[in-house]
Amino acid sequence: MALTERPDERLRSVDHVLRCTGSVRIGAFRCPRGHPMFGDSGPIENDVFVFPRTRVTIAHAGGRRFTADATLVTLYNRGQVYARGAIDEPGDNCDYFAVERALALELARARDPDLGERPFRFAHAPSTARTYFRQRAFFERLARGEGASDLEVEEEVVCLLESVLDTTYGARRPVTAVDGLDEEELVQRARRTLGARLAERPSLASVAREVGASRSRLCRVFRRRAGTTLHAYREQLRLRAALDALGARGSDLAAVAQRFGYSSHSHFSASFKRAFGVPPSEARARLSAAAGPPAPPRTRTRAPS
Repeated sequence: MALTERPDERLRSVDHVLRCTGSVRIGAFRCPRGHPMFGDSGPIENDVFVFPRTRVTIAHAGGRRFTADATLVTLYNRGQVYARGAIDEPGDNCDYFAVERALALELARARDPDLGERPFRFAHAPSTARTYFRQRAFFERLARGEGASDLEVEEEVVCLLESVLDTTYGARRPVTAVDGLDEEELVQRARRTLGARLAERPSLASVAREVGASRSRLCRVFRRRAGTTLHAYREQLRLRAALDALGARGSDLAAVAQRFGYSSHSHFSASFKRAFGVPPSEARARLSAAAGPPAPPRTRTRAPS
């Protein structure tokens, strides 16, 4: 099933396509929370995987609402109906990758042979730091208008989707009978609480009070359901927000470190390099030239967060 394109004038100001080949489409979705299509810009018209930059809530039709942030990749099958809710003031800023159905199925079935005719079994997947940085660096290259052949573009999208799928299936664990819906809500509350306090140093007790759980239950449930600790989750959010800040022209490393609550520039640099594989100065050099809005759209496609 080929990629589809249904021009919609309502999306002109929020959907910016950076590159389109016969098999993939890459774009920037920048939708302020007051836009008429913020709450519902679906159903999605292609099979898409998306890297959020800001936090929103997403609920697939028939599914449970979850917080989409920079630690996740959100996944949409063609025709998916969904609803979006606001958390951060800017609205929904994300980078999306639409993939032709046959290609997406080929990659997904290599990991899930029993898959049906829809490539994405899950609504979201973990986003590793290395994959997030690789995606951002490649996206900013295209946003700057740097040349890349169709072959290079398609190969890079395949590599990104393979990484996402590998992490998705590697992170899925059988859900036991004790994992009720109340535990999923507890995890979502913790994600929202930690995401709103990136520059602070919240205590376990304060987070537990905000989400309405005991400290021991919060730690146990979050670790089991999210696959990581509260501290590690918050650290990934801080570092990805810092990566965004470094892309701004004239960004100052010490100021960015202070803004996100790091005790020193050296602590920030060490944490950043450990996560992304490069020091903040190199990341800034690779991203800063792309500051500002993407180039005007040439084509458009509906894109979610």
